[in-house]
Amino acid sequence: MKLLWLFSLWVIACLPVAGQNTIGLPQMINYSKSDYHAGTQTWDIEQDSRGMMYFANNEGMLTYDGSHWKAYPLPNKTIVRALAIDSTDRIYAGGQGEIGYFNPGTNGNLVYTSLRSQVPPAYNKFADIWKVEIYKESVFFQSSDRIFEYRNNTIRVYPNDWMYLKRVGDKLYAQDKRNGLMVFKQQEWIPVNTGPKMNNLLISGIVDIGNDSLLISTQRNGLYFLYHDAIIKHQPFIAGSNINTTAQINATGLVAGTSADGCMIFDLNGQIIQKISRAEGLQNNDVISVFLDKNQNLWTGLNNGISFIAYNAAIKYIAPNKSNEVSGHSTRIFNNELYIGTTDGAWYVPLATTSGDLSFSKGDFTHVKNSKSEVWRLDEVNNHILMAQHGGAALLQDHSAVTLSDSTGAWLFKPVSSVFPARNILVGTYTGIRMLTFNQNKFTDVGKPDGISESLRFLEIDNNNTIWASHPYRGVYRLQLSADNKSISSRLLTDSAGLPSALGNYVFKIKNRVVFATSKGVYEFDTATGRFIPSAFLTPVFGNMEIRYLSEDAEGNIWFCSGKTIGVVNFHQPSGNKPFTITWIPELTGKILLGFENIYPFNKENIFISSEKGMIHLNYEKYTTNKQVIKVLLGQVKAIGKTDSILFGGYFHQRNATGYYQDEREIFSLPKNYNSFHFEYSSPAYGLQNNIEYSYQLEGYDHQWSAWSAKSEKDYTNLPDGKYVFNVKAHDNLGHESDVVSYSFIVRPAWYKTIWAYLLYVVLFLGVLYLLNRWQERSLHRQQQRFDEEQQRLKYIHQLELEKNEKEIIKLQNEKLASEIHFKNNALADASMHLVERGDALVKVKDILAAVYKKNGNNPEIKNALGLLNDAEKNNDNWEQFAAHFDAINNNFLKKLKAAFPALTPTDLKVCAYLQLKLSSKEIAQLMAISVRGVEIKRYRLRKKLNLPTALSISDFLNEFGEAKAD
Repeated sequence: MKLLWLFSLWVIACLPVAGQNTIGLPQMINYSKSDYHAGTQTWDIEQDSRGMMYFANNEGMLTYDGSHWKAYPLPNKTIVRALAIDSTDRIYAGGQGEIGYFNPGTNGNLVYTSLRSQVPPAYNKFADIWKVEIYKESVFFQSSDRIFEYRNNTIRVYPNDWMYLKRVGDKLYAQDKRNGLMVFKQQEWIPVNTGPKMNNLLISGIVDIGNDSLLISTQRNGLYFLYHDAIIKHQPFIAGSNINTTAQINATGLVAGTSADGCMIFDLNGQIIQKISRAEGLQNNDVISVFLDKNQNLWTGLNNGISFIAYNAAIKYIAPNKSNEVSGHSTRIFNNELYIGTTDGAWYVPLATTSGDLSFSKGDFTHVKNSKSEVWRLDEVNNHILMAQHGGAALLQDHSAVTLSDSTGAWLFKPVSSVFPARNILVGTYTGIRMLTFNQNKFTDVGKPDGISESLRFLEIDNNNTIWASHPYRGVYRLQLSADNKSISSRLLTDSAGLPSALGNYVFKIKNRVVFATSKGVYEFDTATGRFIPSAFLTPVFGNMEIRYLSEDAEGNIWFCSGKTIGVVNFHQPSGNKPFTITWIPELTGKILLGFENIYPFNKENIFISSEKGMIHLNYEKYTTNKQVIKVLLGQVKAIGKTDSILFGGYFHQRNATGYYQDEREIFSLPKNYNSFHFEYSSPAYGLQNNIEYSYQLEGYDHQWSAWSAKSEKDYTNLPDGKYVFNVKAHDNLGHESDVVSYSFIVRPAWYKTIWAYLLYVVLFLGVLYLLNRWQERSLHRQQQRFDEEQQRLKYIHQLELEKNEKEIIKLQNEKLASEIHFKNNALADASMHLVERGDALVKVKDILAAVYKKNGNNPEIKNALGLLNDAEKNNDNWEQFAAHFDAINNNFLKKLKAAFPALTPTDLKVCAYLQLKLSSKEIAQLMAISVRGVEIKRYRLRKKLNLPTALSISDFLNEFGEAKAD
C-alpha cells in the first residue's frame, strides 16, 4: 500500500510543474558583507537552544542575535564550511584542514579548541570539512576522503571517497563514491541496498518525510524517494537548475536551495508552492545553504550574502505588477477574484478559494483593461465593482473598465440609501459631487448637482440623510441634497464649531455612526448644540491620539491608522480594566501609503492594507495567536577605562530549566578606573525586531526599570564603587514578555576606599586623636605655664607695684627726709651762719671790751665780761657737736666719709660738711675764719685726698656719696 502511495507520488511528480508563484511573498531581510563584515559565501547555518544564529562563512564563524553580528575566525583563518551544535550548545566547526569546537571561555567569549592534534598522524593532513553531524555520543566530520568520528576525546578515522553526510532522524547516512548510500550501524558503515546504487549521483539533501521514507535531492538529477530499499525516481526538479541543499520547511513542504533559481518551496508531490528568487527580493539566486529556525522562518546562505525569509510570518507582500513597482490604493474580493487598484490601473488574480490564507493562493495578476492611471478606490455597490480613478468613474465588467463619467477624477462611491439595490449613488470627485443612478442593472451618470465644487475624497451619510464630507485642509462640510437631487447646500465647519483644527479631519462611519478622525482624537457632531464634541464611545479608546483612518471589520474590530503606524481595536478581548485591546502592527510602521490609507478587512485571515509597494496582506488570526516565546540575550558587556575590556562575551556557563545564568564565580571585580560600561542585548525574534522593546535596570544605580525602548544598547558612565546587577527584559507588541536576564559585577573602591585604607584612616584618626590629645595636653600645659607665668608676672608686677609703691613711699619719705634734711641742713647752715655772725659780733664786742679794758685798767666787770665772751667763743667753736648734729641729720655722712677716706682731717670733714650744706666758699671762709683763698686751697687738697677726676666736682661727689651711703 505504501509502495502504491509512493508510486502515485511519482506519477504526480511527472506532471508538468506549474510556473505560477504565490501572490503573497514573505518579508525578506538581506544582510550583505557591509552588515556582518565577513566573507561573501555562507556554507552552513545552525541555531542554539537560546535562539542565537551561527553561520559558517569564508572568514570564520559568524553569530547573530537579531541586532549584533560577531565573527570568530579559526586559528589559521580558514574557511568554515560546516557547523553542528550539540545538546550542551557546544558548536563544532570544520574548515580547511581544521576540526574543533567553540565553547564559552572564562569571560563568556566563545573560545575555539582545535581537535587536530588528536587526529592520528597518518590522517592529520586533510582538505575541506564539508559536513559536521552529531549522532548519538559522537561528532562526525566529513571531508572528501575521510570521516572523523570524535568520541570520548578520541578520534577514529573512516577513509573512503565520501561525497555526503547527513543525520536523518535516528540514523546517520553517508554517500560513498563506490558503494553509494551507506548507513552507520554498530560503529561500521554499511551500504544501503537501494537497488541501483546511488554512487554516481551527488546527493545534496536527505529529508525524513515519514512512513519510513526519505526524500533525497541530488545536485543535478532531481529528487528521489527512498522507501526501505526501493527507490522511485522523479523527473528533474527544474531543468537546468542545480539543487545545492534541501530542508523540510513544514509537515508537507520542503525547500530547495538552487544555484540559479533561488529557493524553491515544494510539497511532497513535487509541486512548486512558491519561488523565492532575486525577482521576489532575494539578494541573489545562488543559494548555498538553507536553515529553518525555531520559529519556522527560513535562513539562506548565499553565494554573496545572507538572507532571512519570514516564511512563517503573518505578514506577506503582494506585488501585482512584477515589472514595475506600484503603490496599492484599494483592494476588493469579488466573484472569487482579487482586485487591487494601484498607481498603474487595476489588477486582478483568480482565487481558487476565498477561505484560508489567500496569500498562499497561486496565480499571476492581470491588468484590468482600460483602467486608466491611478485607481483610487474599488467599491462594491449593488453587487458590482465601481472604480474611482484619475480618469473618472468606471464600472468593472468582464475584467475591463467601462467608463461611467470621465469629466473629472473620482475618489469614491456612496449609496444614498442602505436599501439594496440603492437607486442613487454619490460620487466624490475632484470638483465636488456627481450622481449615479442604478436602474435595470445599469449605472447612469446623471451629472453634478449644483453647489459645492471642492475635492471631496471622504464622504459619509448619517442616519438623518445628512451628507458629511471632509477636506483635509479646509474642515468638514455639512451637505444636504435637495429633494429633486438637483442641488446640494453646504456649510463649512471648522475649529470654531468645536473641531481641534481646520486641518487633518477625516470622516468615517463606525458602529453605524458618523465620526470624525482628527489630530486630537475622534469627534462626533452634536445636533442639539450644533458643535463637534469628543466621541463618547471612541474617546475612551483613542484619547487625544491623532487618527487618520478608521475601518470596521465584520467582527466589530476597528482598524485605524495613526501617523505612520497601524493598529486594531479588539472589543472581544478585554485588557486589564479596559473592555478592549489595542494591538499595534509595528512591522508595518512607515510602510502604509501615507495620505491614502486604506484597510480592507475581508476576514480575520485576510486583511489587505494599502502600501507604497503594492499591497500588504496580514493574517490577523495568525498574528494574534502567535505563540512565539520572547527571549532576551545579553550579547556583550564592555568595561570602559583607559583601555576597553570585554567582561562578558554573551555566554554564561551555568544552565537551568529556564536557560543560562551567571554563576557567582563569574562575577568580575573591577578596579575603580573601570567605572563606565557598555551593554549590548537583543531578542532572537528575527524578522520581528520592530515589535520588540526592551527595559533595563541597573540595581545599585537605577531606582526603577526604564521605559520600554527599541534601543538594544545601554551605556553607564562614572559609576561609583559598589556591587551592581544589570537586568534586561523584552516584550513584543502582543504583550508577551521575556524572562529577565541578569549580569552582576563589582566596581572596587579606589585605593583610598579599601578596607586597608579605612584601617589606615582609623589608625591615622587615632593617631590624630592622640596627637590632638598630646597637643591639647601640651597646649593646656603651655596655657598652664603661661597662666603660671602670667600669675608670676602679675605677682611680680604686683610685687613691683608694691615695691614701686614702697619705693614711691620711700622716695616720698626720702624726699620728705631729704627735704627735712635739707631743711635741717639749711637750718644748720643758717644756725652756723648765725653762730658765725654772733661770733663775729662777740669778737667785735670782745675787741671793744678789750680796748675799753686796756683803757680803763683792770675793770673787774669788763674782765668778767671778757671772760664770758671767751666762754661763748669756746662754745661756738665746738666742732664735735656740729659734726654729731650734722651726722644725725645726714645719716652719719661724716663718719662714713671718714671711714671711706681715713686720710681726711677734721678740717677736711668740716669743709665737706659745709660743701654738703651747699655753702659758698665765702660762707665757708667765714665759718672757718679763713680767707676765700684758703677755702680754695682746702678744696684743692680735699680733691686730691678724694682722688676725684677733674670732670667731677667735689659737691657732686659728696652728693652721690651721700645718696649711695643712704641706700
